[in-house]
Amino acid sequence: MKRQSTADHYRKRLSVLSDYIYENLEGDLDMDKLAQVALISPYHLHRIYRGIYGNSLTDSIRWIRLHYAADRLIKTDLSIEVIGRMARYNSVQSFTRVFSETFGMPPARFRREGDHVQFSHPIRKNEDYPMQEITIRESEAMTLIGLEHSGDYMKIGQQFEKLQGWLTTRNLIDENTRFFGVYFDDPDTVPTEELRSLACIKASNADDFPLENGLKRFDIQAGKCAVMHYKGPYANMDAAYRWLFSEWLPNSTERIGNQPAYEEYLNDVRSVPQTQLLTDIYIPLE
Repeated sequence: MKRQSTADHYRKRLSVLSDYIYENLEGDLDMDKLAQVALISPYHLHRIYRGIYGNSLTDSIRWIRLHYAADRLIKTDLSIEVIGRMARYNSVQSFTRVFSETFGMPPARFRREGDHVQFSHPIRKNEDYPMQEITIRESEAMTLIGLEHSGDYMKIGQQFEKLQGWLTTRNLIDENTRFFGVYFDDPDTVPTEELRSLACIKASNADDFPLENGLKRFDIQAGKCAVMHYKGPYANMDAAYRWLFSEWLPNSTERIGNQPAYEEYLNDVRSVPQTQLLTDIYIPLE
């Protein structure tokens, strides 16, 4: 039997570790336990993780927890203290400091004045749209290759992490790689556990691309799209979608097409502040 490469061995171990982290975000993710789950020596876990994903394991865990904290601030009435504890901060002060560094404002202000708020008001005559650029343009035909995700869209980052690891170990990722997310269901009408999405990249050589380890192919047809150039945290994007479908679309002259919505991520979530994240949201039209 052919022995798997060292890169594949560690990628698979880190994939198991990623599953464990996402399932235990509110628990104590100490390094000894994480090393035990990954079956990698605690002396080398950080180096291997950084070598494959390009960032530290500690930073990744912190970012994921803050990502969920932002989502809870928007979608729940839980106190800031409770949300901070869920993100594993011992005090409101420490949670507020780190959240402010990441999102550009403290949690209370984010809940009250974050980008999601601009999408909470209906369009009125002669009123400008929210401060996000929306254009109608012809989109390109693309073949996307990626990993399926089932469940909460907020957790699709787990599949992007696994995809990046797979690409890195095969030298299939560079500065020109374009990342996309395809979202097949409406989270307001489909139960969360039944939501379907795809974490993927654009494949320039799709016919030769190795479809292994659960990778799937999805073709995007060329056609007219409404494109929102969105700037801000991913946690706010649910509000943007609701606004697009309940306010912008009925007040436009456009009709929805027969392809799912998809997004292109224009910068790296771990290299820029949350307030500077750039995403193009594509809504296919007739």
